[in-house]
Amino acid sequence: MGIRKSDSERRRSVRIFEELPFVIDHQGYEVQAKSVNISNNGVRCLIDRDIPLMTQLDIVFSLPVVVNFSSKEKIVKAKGVIVRKEEDAASDRFFVAIYFSDIKPKDQKVLNEFIAYRLKLN
Repeated sequence: MGIRKSDSERRRSVRIFEELPFVIDHQGYEVQAKSVNISNNGVRCLIDRDIPLMTQLDIVFSLPVVVNFSSKEKIVKAKGVIVRKEEDAASDRFFVAIYFSDIKPKDQKVLNEFIAYRLKLN
């Protein structure tokens, strides 16, 4: 039996703590979500619906980006899979970790640039 790696040892990407509202499409229903943290590979968020592990989702979120000293919103679309879930007893909602299983290169670029920008601010 092997030794289990900690979450930080398993992570391949830097996470930033950012609260972003976004929408998850689950079986034709829109589920409102709020990110807790986000990385190049996925997002940890809080949702109000119990969605099973390994469920595939369509995700749409808008990221604030700064271009030539003006702020704009960029829409990012991705497909994701719920890889971890825990109930938040205080609110009857769920913390879920979603791995981005399919994201277009242009959307990945926007996400990478957003994370890099936020890291520079800290």
